[in-house]
Formats: sequence, structure tokens, C-alpha cells
Amino acid sequence: MNEPRSITAKIIGNPDGGLFDNPWPPDHPAVGERVALFAFEVSKVDNTDEDLRTYHVAPADSARDGAGPGQDEPQGINVRWIGCGTGKVVRSAERRQVDPTCEVIPDDPRLV
Repeated sequence: MNEPRSITAKIIGNPDGGLFDNPWPPDHPAVGERVALFAFEVSKVDNTDEDLRTYHVAPADSARDGAGPGQDEPQGINVRWIGCGTGKVVRSAERRQVDPTCEVIPDDPRLV
């Protein structure tokens, strides 16, 4: 049987608060904590086509279904929320990073 695949997720940015929202108190998300996991696709940056997928986590009670249409953000980034789910943190965030991340194993492996 295959080991569950973990993903690196940013702790800043979510559909509720936007790309720069940080909903976490100090020392969270912590190992073992349940989180909402959001995936989004970056299709353009300053009118240049891109093919990037990034993941973001938020407190578990903010999970929801669905994804909205792509939007042009003021800084020239076109993003589309492509999925959401829940997962469990297996490596906590390093707050000293400029763009802090944590490692998460999603409940639904199709989100990877």
C-alpha cells in the first residue's frame, strides 16, 4: 500500500481573506491539527501564461465546496480556486520564512 502523499501548503492566503490573509494564531497550524486545504491555479502573471498550482491552509471550520471563476487581481495575477478539502498537518509552519508553509496530508488524495 502506498504512503499518503503530503503537500507543502502556504499558511497565508485563503478564499475568505485573499492572497495575503493570515488567519492563524502564533504556533499554528501545529502537527496533528486538522485544517481546511485550498488549491488554486495561477494561469497568468502580468499577462504571461503560467501553469502553477499552490495550496493554502486555513482553520478547518472554513472548509467549503466549490471554486469560483478566475479573477484578475490588482497586481496582475489571474488565479482560479480549483478545489478544497481537509487534511492533517504533519510538519508545522516555520514562521521565520518570508512565505511560511507547513506539510499536510489531504484526506482526499485527488486534491494533490
